Amino acid sequence: MIARRSVWADEQVAALAAKFVAAADEVHHLQHGDDAECKLFQQLAEQGHYAGRTEPSDTRQGIYACTTTGVLLASINTNEPRRMRRMLERALERWNELPREQRVVADLGEPDLNRLEARYPKDGLVLHQYSRDLEREPALRDWRANAWNQDFVWFTRAEARALAPVTLEVGATTPWPSDLARRLARCHLVDNVRGQVSAFRRGSVEKAELQSCVTAVADGRATLEFRGVSRTTENGAWPVAGFKDRAVPGEQSRGFHAELAGRAVFELASQRFVEFELAAVGLRFGGSQFNGRDGDLEPAPMGVWFELASDAPAEHVAPALVWEYGW
Repeated sequence: MIARRSVWADEQVAALAAKFVAAADEVHHLQHGDDAECKLFQQLAEQGHYAGRTEPSDTRQGIYACTTTGVLLASINTNEPRRMRRMLERALERWNELPREQRVVADLGEPDLNRLEARYPKDGLVLHQYSRDLEREPALRDWRANAWNQDFVWFTRAEARALAPVTLEVGATTPWPSDLARRLARCHLVDNVRGQVSAFRRGSVEKAELQSCVTAVADGRATLEFRGVSRTTENGAWPVAGFKDRAVPGEQSRGFHAELAGRAVFELASQRFVEFELAAVGLRFGGSQFNGRDGDLEPAPMGVWFELASDAPAEHVAPALVWEYGW
């Protein structure tokens, strides 16, 4: 019965969602930017489920139903189908109450937008990143057992070329440039499985070493093997329980100690990677304010997987911590 009710709720949400134009975006840019779309989002967020706070929070995550004129219809932050269904029903009721002039803008014009996606390295290397907890004892029995997250990793063309040996012949080996290995450790080997997380400080990287070795060359392509290790440990005082301990942050330690392995195929003619796979597996520990680790701060296994991204528009999303790249 529980499974049937869940399927029914999902179907109801899908039917309601078909009456809306769906869009997804990265919230940090929207809540901190100062161009037209960011200001519109900020205006909407202050009317929604985060409204009424005397001190604005650092997050505005959620699902917002609104008009192009800036009228908020309803909002919520949930992954529970029934609550989502009720929110969409409220939004439709509100929409039907609005006069036409509050529903539609005659001419949106061409707003001057400052989007990070404008820096997308179309001639470089873009990886799709996935992170999740691995099996452990005792096993988790709730939603946390299947939690996962995703991100993207960007390399310029010059950076991507530096990941392969200059001379592409069997046995040729080269270390990844230190700044690129450390950037991967600081910005991507992070515990974002259950929520958002900040980059590790530069001094928190104890070790970040990756090596590329050519294992085969055939048909104009070189096959590479990756091996490496990453160790990050950050100590300080910060909250780990969302807003509950924000006023009294305690002493904390967080980090990720992992081994890395993978393979890639580098095309000689185009001087670009046409295949790329990299896995990082190890122990994460500690937490940060919004990454959902309150009560789960002890060391536990986590895995991060990187693979070549497609050129689909949905995979042009900027890395969550791209401002740490120094581009």
